[in-house]
Amino acid sequence: MPTARAAIASDVPPAAGTAGRDAEVPPEQRILLAAIAIFSEHGFDGATLRQITDRARVNLAAVNYYYRSKDELVRRVLERLMGPIQARLAALEACEAAAAPGFPTLEAVIEAMVRPTVTLSRDESGGRPLIRLLLQVRALPRPETARFFQERVDPIVERFVAAIGRARPELARADIFWRYNFALGALMQVLTDSDPSLLRLARQSGGLCDTGDDEAITGQLVAFIVAGFEGPPAGAR
Repeated sequence: MPTARAAIASDVPPAAGTAGRDAEVPPEQRILLAAIAIFSEHGFDGATLRQITDRARVNLAAVNYYYRSKDELVRRVLERLMGPIQARLAALEACEAAAAPGFPTLEAVIEAMVRPTVTLSRDESGGRPLIRLLLQVRALPRPETARFFQERVDPIVERFVAAIGRARPELARADIFWRYNFALGALMQVLTDSDPSLLRLARQSGGLCDTGDDEAITGQLVAFIVAGFEGPPAGAR
């Protein structure tokens, strides 16, 4: 006799060529991956559960069984958004450990901020949709996403601000926060443009700028952001 979990997805026929792949991924995981993709395309408010269940190849009862509601599914997707952000923190901790007992250079701190996000943005199986969704969450905040950033992301921002402050002790904290925010803007802009559906920079530069080259993106971003932090304090002449 089939289990309750198996029965939930059993009445949804697989598309041609997808039966084997779907069988390898549990329905709960398929729903979550589908939700990330659909939310990244349509936003939290614009996406429907029907779109998610169609993408996941399950029925609506599966969402209720595993996640109870769309709001709970949104919460679980937000938890997955911590992946790219935690990757930055892990890279920062690694460069701090490598520099001990001293402090990492400004270049090392900024690379820890940039490289994991660039790398994840290339992962079509999960990383790129997460980055797209992260861009959307930043551009179109909602109360729950604002709480998410305050509770989960702000402490990581503080870790980077502190590391930058050790590398540039002459900068006021206000200057560091301003420039960190500008740096994130530059990072998100480049990642948006590197989406295969856009490639504006590659087109505008006549192919001089290859937004498909991770090392080129990382090197250019690190150089640009470091130069911003190395500028004089605001108001200095």
